[in-house]
Amino acid sequence: MIQGDIFMDYAVLVVNGNIDDITYYEDILSNSKVVVCADGGANLLYKYKIHTDFIIGDLDSISDYTLSYYKSQNVVVHKYPVKKNKTDSEISIDIIKSRGMNKIVMIGAIGNRIDHLLTNINLLYYADKLNIDMSILDENNEIILLNKKENFIDTYIGQTISFVSISGDVCGISLKGFEYELQNYDLRHDSSILTSNVAKSEKVFVSIEKGSLLCIKVNE
Repeated sequence: MIQGDIFMDYAVLVVNGNIDDITYYEDILSNSKVVVCADGGANLLYKYKIHTDFIIGDLDSISDYTLSYYKSQNVVVHKYPVKKNKTDSEISIDIIKSRGMNKIVMIGAIGNRIDHLLTNINLLYYADKLNIDMSILDENNEIILLNKKENFIDTYIGQTISFVSISGDVCGISLKGFEYELQNYDLRHDSSILTSNVAKSEKVFVSIEKGSLLCIKVNE
């Protein structure tokens, strides 16, 4: 479910999107080192009275009921001005990094607003610049950024996996452990050719000579 070593300490960052099935996230939340809500992300947890460690942002999206409840639970609240140079989610990532955490699972990020989704995807690049391994997770998808030369991905046999470039052409892509394997393939950023591949083993391999790819693992 979570890319990489699930026993590695990680933080959960809850942003203000959608959570349809909270039971899907119960283990992810309970096993995390710290839970951080970016502003209105706290509303998603409040519905189920789930604990968070921090609420961070300008507090323009969080409801009064949610804020009052978590303050009564002695949750740490960091309030920032509405006019600022970073989004609440960026500031949350910064604070997680300052606490020595280098792995983040972002939930609530894939909702009804395409602009929010694209912004959250861009945060994968922001986190990467801070040497943070971040993934975006919901009940149906996991999105990770691949920009290392060699990438091993945990999966399951039959899982659908797509690769997309949103930051330019990607050169020298090799895929192993897939139904459709590649060797030293150059992907144009306007191409959809790497959509809907299928894993043929429980760990697949992706190498990239130049550029970066978004990897979308579909949970079916």
